[in-house]
Amino acid sequence: MCAPTTLPGQDDVHIQKTPPEFGRLATDISSDSSSKQQTTSEQHPKTDYVSFLKSFILVAIISIAMLEFSMWFPFNIPGVSSAAIKTYIPAWYQYDHEHTKFDNTPWTYNTDYLLTAVMSLLAIKCVMERAPDDCPDRVGKNAASLKLRLYSASLLMCYGISTLAGAWAHQHFTTVESLNTTRFWMFWCVCVGNVSFASCYMGLIGREVQKVFGVEGALPLGPWWFWPVYGSYMAGACFLGYISFKRPACDIFIAGVSQSPSTFYCILALGLRKWPSSSSSRAVGNSNDSSKAKESPIELVGLAYRIMFYIGFIGNAPLLPMYPMLVQYSGMSLGGVNTLLHSWLMVMWGMQGISLLHLCRAMSTYTPKVSKD
Repeated sequence: MCAPTTLPGQDDVHIQKTPPEFGRLATDISSDSSSKQQTTSEQHPKTDYVSFLKSFILVAIISIAMLEFSMWFPFNIPGVSSAAIKTYIPAWYQYDHEHTKFDNTPWTYNTDYLLTAVMSLLAIKCVMERAPDDCPDRVGKNAASLKLRLYSASLLMCYGISTLAGAWAHQHFTTVESLNTTRFWMFWCVCVGNVSFASCYMGLIGREVQKVFGVEGALPLGPWWFWPVYGSYMAGACFLGYISFKRPACDIFIAGVSQSPSTFYCILALGLRKWPSSSSSRAVGNSNDSSKAKESPIELVGLAYRIMFYIGFIGNAPLLPMYPMLVQYSGMSLGGVNTLLHSWLMVMWGMQGISLLHLCRAMSTYTPKVSKD
């Protein structure tokens, strides 16, 4: 083949020049794109800041309002007001011989120790509720259920630590003088503070249940720190003595009222959806049978466990009016009243623990699409 002929004065390499108007257009497009990216990057921090500010203001308002409501509500329950006035006498951790009642009988602290043992066992079982070794995609399923398992165990451990501190206090602080010591204050802050802070884990459980089992958009998720801030506020009020009464057991009931927002959040998160019929559901115990695989972990949550979930979380509400009526009018000893209340707690907290264990098992059996924070 012949080589191409090159005229004198021509370069062997031909360079195609870009028309000047194209160069200006490319520059304008590049500048416009950079400007849009800069504007977007400037808007994101502003949007995040506004969202954070709104959430912080909301949690502050709810925390302050609920604390005040918790202090107001026991005195305004119909038919219970007179008994509540005699029972809920503010103390600020300063106790006296006239009004202070603190039971030291074995029935009180032994039932507390029993509660600690049962709650600890349920907490361990929730953490250990992982996918079986021979389960396909075991690692992915365990990762999907990790948050719910940890939140559930943390809630149950709050109960266990609270009753352990309460049992020790009932057993060893036997005089009014001993109640007015820093040592008792520390034990009682652990006891009541854990009940107050339990709202944190209730809310986080509700948030996780909403993400996995709930209907998208039915409840707001909010930022992850919303419920820890709420629980910390209530625990701080406990430490400062704002919910301290001459009968130290009263502190627990005020802390229980403060759990109302997180309690209802949990119940609504699981309840606001259309559940599959019982004929299409299957027991979790048969979840290893891949031929019966379901499309969603929702179908692994049985009706009986859902009912236990609802009752367990709301079932301690009757104790609020019951306590002042029992101590003022029933004629029962404090040990008898405490044993009755602890038995009630055993049933309700136990239902919470068993139903949460079931939810953890459903999550570990199926890998759902969980949205990221």
